[in-house]
Amino acid sequence: MNKKKQIYYALGGFIFGVLTVSLIWLCVSLKKNSETSVDSNNNQSDSLNNSVEQPTNLPDVVPTNTPSSEPDNDNHTNNNTVQPTDSPDVVPTNTPSSEPDNDSHANNNTVQPTDSPDVVPTNTPDSEPDNDNHTNNDTIQPTDSPDVVPTNTPDSESDNDSHANNNTVQPTDTPNVVPTDPPSVVPTNMPDNETDNNSNSSESSVALWDKSTVYLGGDIVSYNGCQYRAKWWTQGEKPDSSDVWEDLQIVDGTPAKPEGVDNTPIDASTPQNTELTDFKVVGYYPSWKPNKLSSVDFSIVTHVCYAFAIPTSDGGLRDLENPETAKTLIESAHANGAKVLLSIGGWSYNDTPLENVFMEATSDKTKTERFAENIFSMCKKYGFDGIDMDWEHPRVDGTSAKQYETLMLILSEKLHADNKLLTAAVLSGATADGNIYYDAAAHTNAVLNAVDFINIMAYDGGDGDRHSQYEFAVNCGTYWKETRGLPAYKVVLGVPFYARPSWADYGTIIESVPDAYSKDHTAYNGMEVYYNGVDTIAKKTTYAKENLGGIMIWELTQDTNDTDKSLLQTIGKNIP
Repeated sequence: MNKKKQIYYALGGFIFGVLTVSLIWLCVSLKKNSETSVDSNNNQSDSLNNSVEQPTNLPDVVPTNTPSSEPDNDNHTNNNTVQPTDSPDVVPTNTPSSEPDNDSHANNNTVQPTDSPDVVPTNTPDSEPDNDNHTNNDTIQPTDSPDVVPTNTPDSESDNDSHANNNTVQPTDTPNVVPTDPPSVVPTNMPDNETDNNSNSSESSVALWDKSTVYLGGDIVSYNGCQYRAKWWTQGEKPDSSDVWEDLQIVDGTPAKPEGVDNTPIDASTPQNTELTDFKVVGYYPSWKPNKLSSVDFSIVTHVCYAFAIPTSDGGLRDLENPETAKTLIESAHANGAKVLLSIGGWSYNDTPLENVFMEATSDKTKTERFAENIFSMCKKYGFDGIDMDWEHPRVDGTSAKQYETLMLILSEKLHADNKLLTAAVLSGATADGNIYYDAAAHTNAVLNAVDFINIMAYDGGDGDRHSQYEFAVNCGTYWKETRGLPAYKVVLGVPFYARPSWADYGTIIESVPDAYSKDHTAYNGMEVYYNGVDTIAKKTTYAKENLGGIMIWELTQDTNDTDKSLLQTIGKNIP
C-alpha cells in the first residue's frame, strides 16, 4: 500500500507541475500580445497625428458660396432652403444651384442676423399694383461679429430661367470649432465673369445683384440701374425677369435715358395765356358714378377730367361710358367757368391692365396716327376742352417711352391747332423717401414740352403712413420742378380723397368716424387706415400755391358732403 501511495503522489506532483508551467506560459503570452496591440495603436495614432495640421489662432468660420457651373434654369420661383446647423460656431456651406383692381391713377429688406456671434453670412454681389386709379424698408441687420466680413466668391456664367427649383442644401454634422484670437478680415469683392449689363449701377447705393449670392426675402439689390427687392429665398434669378423680385422702380445711380428718344431741353418759358399760368384745381370725375354730379362744387375746380375713355389694341376707343353724364358735367363745369378734359386710359379695364393695350395701339406709325385721330374725334364729338393722357405707364426700357412720345406729339399738334388742352397724369417721380422712380424718365422732355401741364400722382407711396404724407408731396413737387426743370405753372400736385389700406372714401370714413377729419389716420372697419385730413390738405394746398402750378384730386366724389369737413372746401379756403 505504501508503495502505491508513493506512485500516486509522484504522478499528482508531475501533473501539478505541468499545469503550473502551462499557466505561467499562458500569462506570459497574453502579456506579450497586449503590449504588441498597444504599440500598434500608438503607431497608428502617431501616424494620424502626423498627417493632420493642427490649427492655431483660427479665425471665425465663414460660410462659402460655391458657384455652380452654367445651369439652364427657367425659374420664376426658387425654393432652395439652407438649413442651419445646431452649432453656434460653424455655419453650413451653401452650394448654389443653377438659376405683384382699383380704379385709381396709382402706383422691408431685412437680413436677419445669425445666432452665431462669430459667423457672418456671405452675400456675393455680381457684376405695379393692379390699380385702375391714378393711384400708384430696407433694413440690413448687422451681425454681432466686428472682426469677420464675408469674402465674395465669383460665379461663372449662368443662364437661369426655371419655373421651379427645389434644390436643398443640407448641413453637415460638423463638430464645434472654437476659434482663438480671430484676426480682422477685410472683405474682398471679386468680379463676376458676366456683368449682365449691370453697368448703370456704377454709382449704386446698394449692392449689385450677383448670380452666385443667396438672397433672402427683403434683400435689396441694384440691377441695370434700378433697385429690386427679393420676396423670398432666391439665387441666380435675374431681377428684371423673375417673379421672385419686386421692382421698386427706384433709380440707383445715374437715371437711365429712354431708348430711341432725343435729349430735348425743357422749355421753361412762360406762355402768354394766363389761363395756363393761373393756379389750377383739377378734379377727376369717374364715369361709373353718374349720380354723383350734384356733390361736386364746380365753383372751386378749374378743370375736371372725365375718367376714362378706354383704348383698344387696334388704335380705337371703346364707346364712352355714360355719355349723358359727360354732357351734363361739361354743361355744369362751363357754367362755372371750368374746363372739362377727357381722360384716356387709367390703370386697368375690367381688371385687365391697359399698359399692353397702349403698347399695341401705338406699335407702328399707322396705328399711332389712327389712335390719335380717334382720341381727337371723341374729344370733338362730346365737346370736351381737351385730352388728359393717363397711360400708366410708359417705361424707360424698351420702346415704350418712344411710342408714348410719338403719340403725345401727334396729339399736341392736333389739339393745340384746335385751341384745346393736352395734359398728362404722371408718376409721382419720387418716393416717400426721396428716391427717384426709374420710369419717371419715360415721360420725356419732349412730352413735357408738348403738354400744357402734368398731374402728379403723389399718392400710393405705400400702405400706411407712406400713402401720401406731406413730405412725399414735397419730394414729388421737387422732382418735377427742380430735377426735371419744369416751370412751376406746369406742375400740378395730386392729393387723394381716399385711404390706404382699405381704399375707403374719405366721406365714408367721416360717416363712421366723425372726428376723422382732424387727423390723418383712424381705426376703420377693424384696421388703421391712412388718408389726408383737412389740416394736411390745407398744408399741401399752401405748398402748391407757393411753389407749383396747382393741385389735383383723385377723385371728387370721394369727399364728404359736410362742408365743414370737406377736403374740396378746404382747398377752396386756402386759395386766395
